[in-house]
Amino acid sequence: MGLVPILLPIVAVRHGVGHVGLVMGAFSLGAIAAPVVGNLADRYRAYRILAAASAALCAVSLWLFPLGASALQPLLGLANGAGFAGAVTVANLLVVERHPKAEWNSRLGWLETALSVGQGGGLVLAAWLSGLTARNALLIAALVPAAAIPLSVMLIPRMTGSAAAARPAAGTASPAAGHHLASAGQVGEWGPASPMRVRPQHQSTLADLRRAAGLLRGPFGWMLASWIPAYAGTAIIFALYPVLFSRAFGVAPRSSAVAFAVIVFLSLPLFIVAGRVSQRRGPAATLAGALAARVVLLAVLAALAAVGHVPAIVPLAAFGGVMFAWSFLSVASPGLTGQLVPGAEGDAQGALNAASGLAGLGGSVVGGFAASLWGYPAALGIGAGAVLAGLSVFAATVLRFPRASGGP
Repeated sequence: MGLVPILLPIVAVRHGVGHVGLVMGAFSLGAIAAPVVGNLADRYRAYRILAAASAALCAVSLWLFPLGASALQPLLGLANGAGFAGAVTVANLLVVERHPKAEWNSRLGWLETALSVGQGGGLVLAAWLSGLTARNALLIAALVPAAAIPLSVMLIPRMTGSAAAARPAAGTASPAAGHHLASAGQVGEWGPASPMRVRPQHQSTLADLRRAAGLLRGPFGWMLASWIPAYAGTAIIFALYPVLFSRAFGVAPRSSAVAFAVIVFLSLPLFIVAGRVSQRRGPAATLAGALAARVVLLAVLAALAAVGHVPAIVPLAAFGGVMFAWSFLSVASPGLTGQLVPGAEGDAQGALNAASGLAGLGGSVVGGFAASLWGYPAALGIGAGAVLAGLSVFAATVLRFPRASGGP
């Protein structure tokens, strides 16, 4: 959904930069819809309906966004993020429901690649739409998810008779009920987290809470303590991206959208490189190196914003580096999670996913209001400081655990 990180901020900024942070933070929080949609899919097998409803929610929220009052726009951002997270959840569940487990990794990898390509295409389209009026731009943008409604009905197959017969009788528990998150992926870092690995597991909510509380007592708790500020600090630049580059660096939204698309496409091969680096150096060292790169790059962006009047290629290159670091973070974090909590990767990755959503919300809101009160250099400086704080906690705690010091 590459349309959202460009179009929503440039429309929301009419009500102030702080309002942009609220809207994009609410969009990130839309990830909370993923487990709800997953539970509904498990219970009713209504994949067509859920996919169509998710697409409709995205389309309607985009169409209403320029028409809504400032107080309504964060709710519309939340609805759009929820629709996006719901659609991706259904797509992932279709893989694990209808294909053998041995094919999951390859098929889910292709799905993630397709989502990234779609993001890049959306950014290119957003570059053109950014030159139109807000109402026309978002009306046309709404046609993209609206097109997914009939496609969902036509392309998602009906449940077969054998699958329907396999459903449990009323009042009985299915061994496949409740797909439990085993890891989570992101379509970039600007959007809601999307479940990218699932394993069937039937658990009560109370049992889930007890298991999560137990995880926080060990080294994984320190990993979360470092991940939250680091993720929140970087969320600032993703939430404000088109507005920041327009006002601080003089880059028009059309150009920044095209640059973002190019960066996305260039980052695709880096996931393979990140896997090899993580295998050779260990996921903890890989994660620390990516965070350190982000500290430096965010500090550079803050300095460039303070100086002003710099060639556009310089801040865009720094932003590209911030984006490239995500390839390494997204690969290293599940690997490190598996090392720190062997046998409970699903619960731990679910907790990491939830923490990312909350951190994205906090970083977006804080960054928006910091930019409105003290300017973009201050907002970027706060982001760099937050990532540095997370890296410091990580280096002082997680890197010292023997289990995290080596490769897988």
